[in-house]
Amino acid sequence: MSITPFVNYDYVTLDAYAGVVTARRSDSIEKGIVVMEENEAIGILTSSDLAKKQHSIIIDCLTKKPIVGKTDKIADVLNLMDSSGQNVLMVYDKETFVGTISQNDIIYHLHSSLSIQKQTMQWAAHDLKNPIASIRMISDMLQSNLKLIENKQLVDYLNQSCDFALKIIEDVLTTEQVIEEEANYTNEDFDALIEKCITYFSKELEKKQIILSKDLNFGKSIKLDRQKFERAIHNLLSNSLKFTHENGCINIATSMHDNRLKLVVKDNGIGIPKNLQDHIFDKFTQAKRMGTGGEQTTGLGMYLTKQIVELHGGTIEMESDGESGTSFLIFLNLS
Repeated sequence: MSITPFVNYDYVTLDAYAGVVTARRSDSIEKGIVVMEENEAIGILTSSDLAKKQHSIIIDCLTKKPIVGKTDKIADVLNLMDSSGQNVLMVYDKETFVGTISQNDIIYHLHSSLSIQKQTMQWAAHDLKNPIASIRMISDMLQSNLKLIENKQLVDYLNQSCDFALKIIEDVLTTEQVIEEEANYTNEDFDALIEKCITYFSKELEKKQIILSKDLNFGKSIKLDRQKFERAIHNLLSNSLKFTHENGCINIATSMHDNRLKLVVKDNGIGIPKNLQDHIFDKFTQAKRMGTGGEQTTGLGMYLTKQIVELHGGTIEMESDGESGTSFLIFLNLS
């Protein structure tokens, strides 16, 4: 995993020829202060620098420090910090300075990540207990009386339980994969990508007799990780299908909006109650409900979609009156 999520873009700056008294009084000295000369970052000042090189102006106190790239691996950056004795470093994107990275921030986020992963596995295990228990019970029934094999309802329920258990596992693994793996960006015809995703759901649309209309007016290529963004679109369409009644409608539209790509997936389904709307993008959200056809949800789909959109530098919004219909809006920069 790279240090990209942990880069501090909100850093404090001081002029290179300012007095050291200003730096000593700053609350940010422990996190590192970016030193500027003629609007260019020339170094990073820490409390260790002030102790080692006691001069009257900031530029004379600077010590040479290694620099890192924002896509460098966490382990490599921590090793560099350890070998250089520096706990705050400047971060570059190619030749452009973008922010700082501190040892404390990396360690804090790693600790938080481990805690979240532990909690995630506990929740997943809890959600898996019921479908697996159902599988075991039905299996025992089939063993004790082979005539029950002819009972289609039991066999169907067995298959549904298996499918849901696999869905939970798939969503958990995919979520971790999206967060940990670096994106592989390629130029993609966005409207064509939407067309392909719609085709994937043709059987489900036919089964619930839902009409899907499309207004694809973007007409451009954009840099995306195709595999990841396909998953985001699939999640949005799947969500609309689950919560729209038979003979309902879904509309998917693309357009340019303020020099950005705008994607809207809108349905006339059951909507999202007001008390659940703030939690719709939470991991293993409490906002999960049964679909209109009894479809089960893992509580990970919208969380994963948000992670993918933000990985691409975009934003996602949700609109619903709480009773009838929901719209999800994605905005992506063209660059």
